[in-house]
Amino acid sequence: MKDLISKNIGLKLLSVLLALLLWLIVMNVEDPAVTRTIYDIPVQIVNDDVITSRGYRYAVESGEKVDIRVKGRRSVVDGLSADDFVATADFNSVSSMKMVPIEVRCKDEHESEVTWTARTETMAIILEAEGTVSKSIRIDKGGDVKEGYFLYDCSTETSLVSVKGAESQVANVKEVVAEVKIDGMKDSTEMEVELYAVGADNAKIDSKKITIVPDTIKVNLTICPIKTVPLNVRAVGTPAEFCYKGEVEFAPAEVQVTAEEAVLASLKEIVVDVGVYGASETIEKQINLEEFLESNYKVERLKLVDQTVTMGIKVPILKMEEKSFDLKAEDIELRGKDNQHTYTTYFNWMSKVVVRGKIGEMTNVEASDFGLYVDVEGLEKGNHSLQVMSDYDGEYILEIGKINVLVDDVTTETYQGNVYPDE
Repeated sequence: MKDLISKNIGLKLLSVLLALLLWLIVMNVEDPAVTRTIYDIPVQIVNDDVITSRGYRYAVESGEKVDIRVKGRRSVVDGLSADDFVATADFNSVSSMKMVPIEVRCKDEHESEVTWTARTETMAIILEAEGTVSKSIRIDKGGDVKEGYFLYDCSTETSLVSVKGAESQVANVKEVVAEVKIDGMKDSTEMEVELYAVGADNAKIDSKKITIVPDTIKVNLTICPIKTVPLNVRAVGTPAEFCYKGEVEFAPAEVQVTAEEAVLASLKEIVVDVGVYGASETIEKQINLEEFLESNYKVERLKLVDQTVTMGIKVPILKMEEKSFDLKAEDIELRGKDNQHTYTTYFNWMSKVVVRGKIGEMTNVEASDFGLYVDVEGLEKGNHSLQVMSDYDGEYILEIGKINVLVDDVTTETYQGNVYPDE
């Protein structure tokens, strides 16, 4: 065993050295040293109260982001990104030229295995006077409430906020936004929401560049259920003389609305009244349903959910069909006769009845259908022009003329041959 180990020991040591050298060569070829540029590392500002405490504001002219060149083994360098580095500009070190040194450090576990240099070593700032502007709040609703529910109202107690900062930054503020997440919600609630500002380019402004007062607001969310409710249209009033209302047409037939649950539970239909007073022609109109609900269901606080805002309505106003009859004795009853007189009826050009009704319903109408009569009670001997009356109380409109009735005393001859019995 001793001979086996000690025999040719020089060759064996040489073999080990050659193997180690070969391993180093292979490792250098497989994982060589490389240099790579990592772009756009955000520069964090610290201790900027050195500026603001003196009544100034600042705007960053250059150096908001920094690029670095990183050198090290490929296996390490290829795995690095901008997120693995932290760049800071400490305003405690601001120079008289308004330049702030930028320091970059690596937070990756391989920090000791790489080196880096920044392409830009300083941040340039501009000192400005402080500006203030008032802005209204836009509520940005993110997501949708639960199916079957509707965001009835979204309100805030604060309508205006102050935005402070460097004059150039304040001038760039387009609006202040409160982002409210409502996805999947079904219950009303109140929440505290942070505010942020948006610039003219619609990009979010870094909160370090401006100050919003207050920086949060309370948002009240009212969420109500949705119900599909039938619509109904009523034609109200009486059209012009000898006209009548046809069948009302309207669309849509139903609509989706929202309100408190108790209101929806008792709501069976939504009724729209259309006045036809004195109308002689067909009425066509459009109703804005949002405005209608606001005016007519103000107590119920009913709101429209449907995208269909306009309701179309048509109320046909039709001319009545008319039929004229010449009156005959058998069409008219004489009421109030006594046994001391005789009654003889005579007809002239005024002895007519005109019947008016809906189109198509006049086919089988006769004068005898309307209970026509004249009242002769108490009439004295002579010729009388009497208005014909009717017991009819239906949908037809009657225009009735007059007849003449001759009243005479009962004579002996008449008495002997008459139906009146002897007293």
